[in-house]
Amino acid sequence: MSRQFSFALFACVLLAAGCDRSQTPVAPTRPPEITPAPSPGPPSSSLANWKADATVVAVSRGSATACGWGTTTGETRAAVEWRITIEGAAITADEDMRNWPTDDVPFSGTLDGLQFTAAYASAPDYLRYVCQFRGGTLSGSFNADFTTFEATETLVWGPPGGETTVQRRWVGSKL
Repeated sequence: MSRQFSFALFACVLLAAGCDRSQTPVAPTRPPEITPAPSPGPPSSSLANWKADATVVAVSRGSATACGWGTTTGETRAAVEWRITIEGAAITADEDMRNWPTDDVPFSGTLDGLQFTAAYASAPDYLRYVCQFRGGTLSGSFNADFTTFEATETLVWGPPGGETTVQRRWVGSKL
């Protein structure tokens, strides 16, 4: 017998031995359906101690494009988390704590009785970045027991002479 014939015969015997006709075919099974777990609401920042609602009351468009939320007159946003700290006549009001430490707006300023004024300025190289957020101001007042505040925020994007300005009205309450 030739070597090739022997190899072919051996391969046929192996194939025949592997075909056991006594087994019944198995129906294909469907993979189990996976139901995704419901996604929880956005997490609350452990640093926040106030929540406030905003309404855009005015927009002045220049050559710069305003980025982010709240850049169209009438637009609103509810339950924005803030961290407000008062130490003597100094106040810090950090807006949008869910985006801390990258896209929050950390105002700092002074408190005179119930009235406050604060500002935030971006780094001098702000024009290098896509958003070109230059800074903003925040002024308003607390109620007598410091459990609520009302404020006007003015935000500015772009270079002087081409800036876009957005004004928002805030109403907040202590958590």
